[in-house]
Amino acid sequence: MKVSVRNSLETSIQRRQKAFTLIEVLIAIFVFVLVLSSVYGTWKLVTQGSKSALKAASDGQRTKMTTAVLDEALSSAVFFTQNAKHYALIADTSGPYGAITFVSSLSDSFPGSGAFGGERVRRVTFSVDPGHRDLLLEQSSMLADLTQSEPQRMVLAHDVETFQLEFWDNRLGDYITEWTQTNQLPLLVRVSLGFGSARGLDTKPREMVTRTIRLASVGVPREAQGGQGIR
Repeated sequence: MKVSVRNSLETSIQRRQKAFTLIEVLIAIFVFVLVLSSVYGTWKLVTQGSKSALKAASDGQRTKMTTAVLDEALSSAVFFTQNAKHYALIADTSGPYGAITFVSSLSDSFPGSGAFGGERVRRVTFSVDPGHRDLLLEQSSMLADLTQSEPQRMVLAHDVETFQLEFWDNRLGDYITEWTQTNQLPLLVRVSLGFGSARGLDTKPREMVTRTIRLASVGVPREAQGGQGIR
């Protein structure tokens, strides 16, 4: 009988030694939660870093594409003195966003060229939709009836905070904000683009880029046009 009681006591003691107490279980859970929190924090930092890197790359690509389109369009601007009213460069800088329209000889790789069947000389317009803050590019065929046909429209960039235009005036030797000489092209156009809303007390956009683009300042004279042109 004593042997049996002794064996029972030894078995009970061994079971207690092998089992976990409540405190040990709570400590193990606490350690597991700490490890899990650390892993989650590291994963969150990696994810945020990846998102920031992708956004930075996307913003950089957006800026390059937008400035490249503006650069090609303005540097390829054309003006025929015989048909000045059809080829006039008209700019509106009176509102919070600038707008500009002119005729340009564009390459086949210019955005939207496929819709014009090889017609390179087109009227292009750059403006900002203030409601959505989108920079818009509109293109129209020079052969189309502008009063009846809709221009081709595409969004070049989103979240546009600033779109400003300045024009070089040879007589003043400085930039002006209003271009009234619709019978000729300016020698230089300075374009300022700002992306992203300002934060706090800072009134400047988060990203700002300024480009100075040279145009063909002399229009093609009547005798060099080689045809009757558009009347």
